Amino acid sequence: MTGAVALAVFAVATWHVVAAQEPAPADKTAEFLRQYAAMPRVTVPVSNGGAAVLIVKFTDYQCPACALTHRLYGPIFEKYEAQFPGAVKLVIKDFPLNRDCNPSLAQTIHSAACDAAVAVALARTQKHGPELEDWLYANQQLLTPATVRKAADVVGGVQDFTAGYAQALQQVKADASLGRLLDVNSTPTFFINGAKIGAALQPEMFDAVIAYELRKAGKMK
Repeated sequence: MTGAVALAVFAVATWHVVAAQEPAPADKTAEFLRQYAAMPRVTVPVSNGGAAVLIVKFTDYQCPACALTHRLYGPIFEKYEAQFPGAVKLVIKDFPLNRDCNPSLAQTIHSAACDAAVAVALARTQKHGPELEDWLYANQQLLTPATVRKAADVVGGVQDFTAGYAQALQQVKADASLGRLLDVNSTPTFFINGAKIGAALQPEMFDAVIAYELRKAGKMK
C-alpha cells in the first residue's frame, strides 16, 4: 500500500506495533477511500451469510497489532450490528507466525501461536471462544504453550486439550494454507469484500471502509 493508504495505518514494523497515533483527518480519509475503491478484489472462499460486508481477518494471538485491532475495532463492529443487524460479518482465520502449524514461513516468530489458535478453536466448541480470545490478546506477554493450555481450561472451558488437539490443529493449518493461497504474509491481514488490507488501519479508516461498503450495497445513505 502506498500514498494515503500508508498514512492511514498504524506504524507497524515486522509484525510488531510501534504506535497508534491521532485520528486521520477528513481529507486523508477521503483520499484513502478513493484508493480503497480502486483496489483489486479477490475471491475469498468464505460465506458472507447474507451480509453486505464480509470481513475476513487472518490473525495470530501473539501478534500485538492483532490484539490492538481486536480491542479498537470491537466497538465498530458492535455499532454496525446495532444499526444494521446482520449487514456486517467478521470471520476470523488463523495465521500463526509459527512454522509448527504454518510451515511456509521462513522462521517462527511466536512460539505459542499454534497452541493459542488450537485453544481458541477448542474453546469455540464450548461456547467460550470470545472469552479466550480476549484473554489471549490481553495477556500476550504471558503466553507460552503451558500458559495457553491452562487458559484453555480455566477461561475456555476446554477440559481435555490433548484429546482435541490433533483435529483442531488441522483446522488451524487449513486456515494458514488459505492465507498462503491469498498471499497473506503478515498479521493482521484483512479482506474486506475481497479487498486486501495488509496492515492495521486506524479505527476511523476501518469504520469509513465499512460505511463505504454499506453505502455501495444500498444499506445506508
